[in-house]
Amino acid sequence: MSFPWALSMCVGFLSLSQEILWMRYVGFSGQTIPWAFSFVLTIYLLGIARGAMIGRSYCESTSRLYTVAGVALQIAGALDVIAPPLVGIPGLHSAFHILLIPAIYLCSLLKSIAFPIAHHLGSSATSGKVGKSISRVYFMNIIGSSMGPLLTGFWLVDHVSLQTAMQIMGVLSCLLGFFCVARENKGKFAALSACAVLLLSGSFLQPDYLTKMLACYPVDKGGLRRIIETKEGIIHSSLSNEGGGDYTYGGNVYDGRSNISPRGDSNTLERVFVLAALRPQPEKVLVIGMSSGAWLRILTGFPGVKSIDVVEINPGYLQLIKDYPDISPMLKDPRVHIHIDDGRRWLKRHPEEKFDLFVMNTTYYWRSYITNLLSQEFLRMAQQHLTPGGVIAYNTTYSPDVLTTAESVFHYAFGYMNFVIASDSDFRPLTKTGREQLLKIRLDGKPVFDPHNQQDINFINRTLSIPFMNSAEQSPILRRDGEIITDWNMITEFKHGRSMALFCNQR
Repeated sequence: MSFPWALSMCVGFLSLSQEILWMRYVGFSGQTIPWAFSFVLTIYLLGIARGAMIGRSYCESTSRLYTVAGVALQIAGALDVIAPPLVGIPGLHSAFHILLIPAIYLCSLLKSIAFPIAHHLGSSATSGKVGKSISRVYFMNIIGSSMGPLLTGFWLVDHVSLQTAMQIMGVLSCLLGFFCVARENKGKFAALSACAVLLLSGSFLQPDYLTKMLACYPVDKGGLRRIIETKEGIIHSSLSNEGGGDYTYGGNVYDGRSNISPRGDSNTLERVFVLAALRPQPEKVLVIGMSSGAWLRILTGFPGVKSIDVVEINPGYLQLIKDYPDISPMLKDPRVHIHIDDGRRWLKRHPEEKFDLFVMNTTYYWRSYITNLLSQEFLRMAQQHLTPGGVIAYNTTYSPDVLTTAESVFHYAFGYMNFVIASDSDFRPLTKTGREQLLKIRLDGKPVFDPHNQQDINFINRTLSIPFMNSAEQSPILRRDGEIITDWNMITEFKHGRSMALFCNQR
């Protein structure tokens, strides 16, 4: 393989890898709003275009092209390491959107300078076969660009932190730059280039500052407890000063609390306990979205439960749950079957499965891909997986569109606090006998509610007296009428989701 071909392949790999890492950085910082992808892609493409123009101009003005490419790659490598923590330094967060654009743009631009240089050197190296040589340079670049998402997106970020991944790309970029410089230079200049690589390699000795710094932004209670990174996303938990369980964040968005006690009800547990009354003795239960496992742990105590299938897309939550001894016993419960998969895909692959109770403590309606669990098409699929009298319950996060969509599919669909509870059978009369059902709930053989404890009785009475509201009754509260969510309109993510302005100023 000629050096220009190798240069083209490596530039493709480094460029696409760094784009994926920037996407992960911006997605986490922006709380995974849909605009984050187009934001990074637009800046990155502008950087590539400008870098290619600069590289072409050097091809026309100088013969020391390897040196130009090498210096550009080494500066790019240094930015890969320096720019992300600089953008997120505490105290500069108000300027986040101002610093982020040039950081991504320059990282993209500097790597792209080497691409037209590889074309120029690759074509001139094969006398009389310009077309063939250009196609080979392009082919090698495509191979490298394909390896970036595969190796970095599916493997690297599953084994190292975001900061470490960026450091690796920075050092690899500097190494590639060193080989380019050394190809045309000897002595001091090449030695200085080697020193730059060694100095940048020292960044691995630094603590994992970037991820911890980012994770601490929403933590305003008791401080950061733990960070778990997988290719599916970044999870972190924070301590609580006032009790009520630790806070859990998935993708930098609040994802629940590690509390299962109704006496310290910090996470509105009425929404899960009421289901014991609305679907008595549910033998088969499906849970999509496990998070810290608090709700799942409570569901294991429902009377009559024989099997619970749990579909969770991020295996990192399994590690998190082990931190909480009052929740973790469910991991050894033989009735609980955990599937690491996408919820919608799992349902499609198991068309024969039917459930008495279907629970989704879904995330905020404005986050990327949430339409997959809120759309009319998904609800019709879920409807086919319910037994006669089966109930589905999931989070609206106060979007009127979620309840309106449920009403378009199920005969009975009502808002309960910030939840939708729906079925093809009217479940509301069951609240009259709900007290008996709630008193039967047991965890580890012990009743959750004490009929002689006034605090417990007040919780049960409150749970069973919260009104069920249709969309017409909720509209004045939520200030607008709901619309039907479909796979095609994705209205919660785009039409009624968070704007780019909020993304830039949310910190």
